[in-house]
Amino acid sequence: MKLNRFKQSACHLLLFCTIALLGNELSAQDQINFRPKIKKYYSSLHISTEHGAMLGNSTEFSDKLVNSSYYNGVDVRYGWSKNNIEDTYNNVYRFPTIGVGWYSSTFHNSEIGKPNALFLFFILPIHFMESKRWTSSYTGAFGLSYKFNPYDEIENPINVFIGSYRNCYVNLAYAINYNISPKLVAYASMGYKHFSNGSFKQPNYGINLFPLGIGVRYKFVEQVQNKPVHPLDPFIRHNQYNVMLGLGSKNYVHNDPNYFKMTVGVNYLRQINYKYRVGVGMDFFYSAAANQRNPSSQSNFSKSFSYAVVGSWEWVITRVISVPIGLAYYLHRNEENGEKTAYYERVGLRFRMAEHLNLGITIKAHGGSADYFEWTLAYTFHKDPNQYK
Repeated sequence: MKLNRFKQSACHLLLFCTIALLGNELSAQDQINFRPKIKKYYSSLHISTEHGAMLGNSTEFSDKLVNSSYYNGVDVRYGWSKNNIEDTYNNVYRFPTIGVGWYSSTFHNSEIGKPNALFLFFILPIHFMESKRWTSSYTGAFGLSYKFNPYDEIENPINVFIGSYRNCYVNLAYAINYNISPKLVAYASMGYKHFSNGSFKQPNYGINLFPLGIGVRYKFVEQVQNKPVHPLDPFIRHNQYNVMLGLGSKNYVHNDPNYFKMTVGVNYLRQINYKYRVGVGMDFFYSAAANQRNPSSQSNFSKSFSYAVVGSWEWVITRVISVPIGLAYYLHRNEENGEKTAYYERVGLRFRMAEHLNLGITIKAHGGSADYFEWTLAYTFHKDPNQYK
């Protein structure tokens, strides 16, 4: 009897221990399963207002319009940054923020309209923010604006700046930030803002502003931007060869039709560090209907085509986004095709869609006066030996 009771007690004890151990295991597993996930990105909301005056172009109508206008704008942005302290470009640019935004403004003048804009933007801190109270950063934005009241020789002859309802929107600014709390930041900014249609419709002097702004930034999750523990691997320099096709159209005279324009570029680039590529190349241009604008005895081929040697500098913001910049000198040009000066400039955005394929948009200009927007497709021959995190 005593032996049976002992066996029963031992069995009960063994069963109790098994249930207890199983319960602990399930509880531990639940804690693992329900552990909060580490966010891949930090997100933030930015709201700001800005004020300023327009710049004129020294014509009678422009001075009249500038003197009767005063600029106010509101800017709303949603941004995100990678939550990875060892990410290569988090290290290079000190936790940059990239995002989308919407903008609304008034010039208190019906001749200009009340333009809005949709845009992409980036913010690059000048130092790692860490837990500092005061910080600084610079920002860039590029997008499409709309709701302008364009030039019309009868109904709106005074707006000599803009000839189209939709225009390119560009904004560059420097900001000083004050961290009120781990989630809330106040900032003041000063910068440059530009509206233009890239000579898609005339007139196209463009609108230029130097606004001052104030705003707040709310971080949905606390984000401490400490310096990375491990330094970047030394960059291995390497070569790239680009072949680019750019398409667009240009309006030469108000109320005349637009004419097709094309660019073919061949370019050698040397990437010298994580941020920059430099190089040299050739551009070849075609302008349709050139014989209608150029009555000379030149051949149609000579009237339609031009070419130039171009020096290139490319600013690499991430593995996907870069800013191509060029300064070129014509070896052959035609003023009748809008090639007003012996040199031209180019700046834009480029997006890497695949290992060797890029899409982008650039503006070609002569002495700051837009020639046309180039919608570009490029293929890059390269073999990058660097390892990116």
